[in-house]
Amino acid sequence: MSSNEKGNMKLVFLAVIVVILGSVLWVSASFSILGPKDLGVEYTHEDYVSALEKTGMQIEFEGMTGEELEEYKQTAEKKSINDYNFEFSDYERKEFTLTAAESTALLNEIAPGFWWFDDLQVKVLPDGTMEGSSTADIGRLKTDLYSDVADDVPFPLPDKLNIYSKGRISVTNNQLSGDPESFYLGPVSLPDSYLEDESVSVMEEYFPRIYTVVPGLEITSLDSNENGEFVFDGVIPQKVSVTKK
Repeated sequence: MSSNEKGNMKLVFLAVIVVILGSVLWVSASFSILGPKDLGVEYTHEDYVSALEKTGMQIEFEGMTGEELEEYKQTAEKKSINDYNFEFSDYERKEFTLTAAESTALLNEIAPGFWWFDDLQVKVLPDGTMEGSSTADIGRLKTDLYSDVADDVPFPLPDKLNIYSKGRISVTNNQLSGDPESFYLGPVSLPDSYLEDESVSVMEEYFPRIYTVVPGLEITSLDSNENGEFVFDGVIPQKVSVTKK
């Protein structure tokens, strides 16, 4: 083989290595670094204010409320619920609807320092199917909510993970019911075996911890309507006070 041929072979080999490494890095990055799937849901501060007014909730964190709290949230670091005291009071029955923008705003802005999902988007499709997309903080979910079962996960998960789900989901009397069509961890689709009845029943058992972490919360029903809105009926606290332990 001539020196030119050897040189060309080396270039081809290097190119293959670059392609392989690039593919591996892209797949790895798509698990969390590149951000979750964009569902096209955008919201404004007005959407958050509107959603908060519909719920009636007033939030106080370390003595801060209103604009002071909103400014603090802009640079606040993530926190563990185990390091704070939460006082919920003045429970009232509330019935309201939220648009996709209002729902997305509320979930992202009401308690970003404690919430386990970043860049979250939710929407209702014309057929009533719901979509959700976010970057899940798996590390904090394990310590905050699922320390008792964290070691039972059948495969290793990174501390941050982009997730996408599509399907029919509702809550009745605090009990979640799901009929998932697809579920993605990063770029990888969860095998169909994990979307069957037995696995879904496990999800229905453990997922409610995310919302029943609020004591006394009663979700009579949470569903969607023909206008693509989320429809809530239940008992929720009107005042929430959070202080450092």
